[in-house]
Amino acid sequence: MSMILTVIRELVEVVFSLLPNSPFREFLDGLGNLPYLGYLNWLIPIADFVKLLGIWCIAVSIFYVVSMILRLIKVIT
Repeated sequence: MSMILTVIRELVEVVFSLLPNSPFREFLDGLGNLPYLGYLNWLIPIADFVKLLGIWCIAVSIFYVVSMILRLIKVIT
């Protein structure tokens, strides 16, 4: 099992090495130097919003996958 995971990890690393670097890296690195960003994040918890958005996207994706599987089962039977 660990050998399979190692092979999958190496394949993913090869695919990621073929992809170009993010064009937004300089912009995102520059955001860390803003002096008022901490106050803005205290007022509007953007990190929490991003976490909730990620959880919501996962939940919706799971719903659609299960829905498609159930439709396939209904078609087959």
